[in-house]
Amino acid sequence: MTQVRTVDHVVVGLGGLGAGAAYWLAKLGQDAGRNEVIVGLEQFELGHDKGASRDHSRIIRHSYHTPEYVKLAAEAYETWDAVAAEAGEELVVRTGGIDIFPEGSVIPISDYTSSLAANNIPFEVLDAHETMSRFPQFTVESGVRVLFQKDTGIAPASKGTDAHHRLAAARGVELRAGVSVNRIESDGVGDLAVVTDDCTYQTGSVIICTDGWTNELIESLGVHIPLEVTREQVVYYPSTPQSLSQFSIGAFPVWIWMDDPSYYGFPIYGDMSAVKAAEDVGGQPTTARTRSFDTDEGALKRLTDFLGHTIPDMLGDVKPRVKTCLYTLTRDRDFVLDTVPGHPGLQVGLGSAHGFKFASWFGRALAERAILGKTRSNVSPFRFDRPAITDPSYKANYMQ
Repeated sequence: MTQVRTVDHVVVGLGGLGAGAAYWLAKLGQDAGRNEVIVGLEQFELGHDKGASRDHSRIIRHSYHTPEYVKLAAEAYETWDAVAAEAGEELVVRTGGIDIFPEGSVIPISDYTSSLAANNIPFEVLDAHETMSRFPQFTVESGVRVLFQKDTGIAPASKGTDAHHRLAAARGVELRAGVSVNRIESDGVGDLAVVTDDCTYQTGSVIICTDGWTNELIESLGVHIPLEVTREQVVYYPSTPQSLSQFSIGAFPVWIWMDDPSYYGFPIYGDMSAVKAAEDVGGQPTTARTRSFDTDEGALKRLTDFLGHTIPDMLGDVKPRVKTCLYTLTRDRDFVLDTVPGHPGLQVGLGSAHGFKFASWFGRALAERAILGKTRSNVSPFRFDRPAITDPSYKANYMQ
């Protein structure tokens, strides 16, 4: 017989964003003196690798293409630092980073410099000679301009998600793994039900953080987000004893190639004796249910060829290791952080394939909206009623 429980909040999906929401719901509620019942549901095991949150590193940076994103990035650093203080471990590793703009790049450097300047974030702009003098691992052509920002770094993805899980559980959140949500019911005025095989949770607050599975839960409520899901891959190129020092933190930055195609990479971090690199939005369309974990040999060759020209010492004789993940993209590549139209109390958080650096910020913003009715952050660009979601003729653009 199915159990029926009345709870204060349900979080569906406990990857990066959902884990953050579970933690911040508990923290903000307890800070306000509220003793609330919070349940988190995950269809797979906690820490699974079937989505977008399980890897050892993600980029975190202030440099973004709009002043609004730069401001939110500062809030992302703030939330991660707050969680790190409670967890007693480092959750942002500041390495310094460069955004590389080749001559004629489809992404203009001026968008980035003006957005940083508007938020009083310090940065430097280097020419090709200055770049190669400071970072001799790179070979770039004249005409390249490079934006350096000292606080760019690594957000340890698995470590950060695990910290949110651990701290949420310590604050009394019930985290249930291996539990699929069959459907979400709504009466349209604020009463919600989350139906699983063994329990129906009655509540006034549901937060959906299910990335590529999002539409499976909201389409029965008459809402659809135009999304493209792609299967992406990151590649670990093993370091040689000779190259170990030149690709270590302090010698080698986080980097992004700001053109189409776009590539990015990291210094050696943690227990990985390898340099990580990837192509951004270079994968094939798939679905969260049907994706494969096989290596895309064409994408691997594109990346390796690019590195051979740009960071040649990264490549050695040892076969690289490939890891796959999912990108779930809105057509403007902006987030979704809003209440589902016509269903008060039901929120969606979706990071559009650049959200992990913001995972704890997402958690705080979603929790503030659930508990306080509003968030301190400007989330108006991430509403459901914007053209990228509502206009069928909107043309997708993933370059930012």
